[in-house]
Amino acid sequence: MLKFPVILLLLCISAGVFAQTDTSKTLQGGGVDQRILDSLGLVNPELQKKYNEGVRALTSNNYMEAVQRFTEVTLMEPSYVTAYYNRGMAFKGLAKTTEAIADFNKVLELDPSNHTAAYIKGEIYNESGDYEEAAKAFQQASEINRTDEKYAYFQGVALFQSEKYEEAIKAFDEAIRRKPDYAYAYNDRGSAKVQIENYDAAILDYNMAIKYDANLHFAYNNLGSAYRKKEDWVNAEKYYTEAIKRKPDYYIAYNNRGSARFAQGKYADALADFSKAIQLNPDYAFAYNNQASVYIKMEKFEEAVKACDKAISLNGEYTEAYFNRGIAKEMLKDVTGACADWQDAFILGSENAEQYINSPACAGNN
Repeated sequence: MLKFPVILLLLCISAGVFAQTDTSKTLQGGGVDQRILDSLGLVNPELQKKYNEGVRALTSNNYMEAVQRFTEVTLMEPSYVTAYYNRGMAFKGLAKTTEAIADFNKVLELDPSNHTAAYIKGEIYNESGDYEEAAKAFQQASEINRTDEKYAYFQGVALFQSEKYEEAIKAFDEAIRRKPDYAYAYNDRGSAKVQIENYDAAILDYNMAIKYDANLHFAYNNLGSAYRKKEDWVNAEKYYTEAIKRKPDYYIAYNNRGSARFAQGKYADALADFSKAIQLNPDYAFAYNNQASVYIKMEKFEEAVKACDKAISLNGEYTEAYFNRGIAKEMLKDVTGACADWQDAFILGSENAEQYINSPACAGNN
């Protein structure tokens, strides 16, 4: 039995750690004398000095010092929006999620138009795995700034990760409305449509992604997987090949093309693809199990056992690898070993294994 992952590539782009500067007040590097401070009309030069020390600390990734300096600034000037923003970035760098979110909420309280603060909130929630809150924050950014396509796009990504596929599609719709040639949004909308089994619509979206970015290798892979869902193995193989042409080290596409070739009975070609996937990524358990499936078809049962052994060593809960190893052991007349593997596969959730462990052969080994 073949086992391969559904590849639904979603992109997450980090905004990175940076200091948002107020050009009317910030000193470049702090190296400006008192007369220039005065010329800018600043009421409190000490406040500006502490602020610039905070900026230098933040840009040097000295987050603890940055927090201290920006805290001093906010105590001196409680309405200084940029200080809260930069302190939030420092808390983000320290992985202090609660404190960072509080600061970005304060920014939005003081400046409701600050869509970047809402976006960074979404990024923080996303990094912590709270995709529902991430989606809300990205939506907030999108509602503040109704032209920036990336806010709607990342809302869609977070909704996808929350398994809210219909809502994700609507967010990707909005991203595409804002940027009609947004290849990534077409790709990810296609992935959401795959999840609701609307394969024909997904194929249209993946083709649009390719139209706007002919080198988007993962879109070709996803197109192949959509055809695989339709059991159109010829087109699946075709588009996996296109993905490999654009990214020759794309081990996932080799594995997936092997699955399409296996379904067509091209066992030697399938084995070559799985072996190439392993060459490119020696820790890729799926490909070892898929090798075993080919070896079983080719009646090379000892090789199948070895391939399953490797898959299980990489993933001790790999249900299908236990099942396949049981098949290979049975063919080698190791009934005790086969029944033990099927028992493990059943415990891990394999429905197919149940009929094997309830067979007279296994019943006699219990």
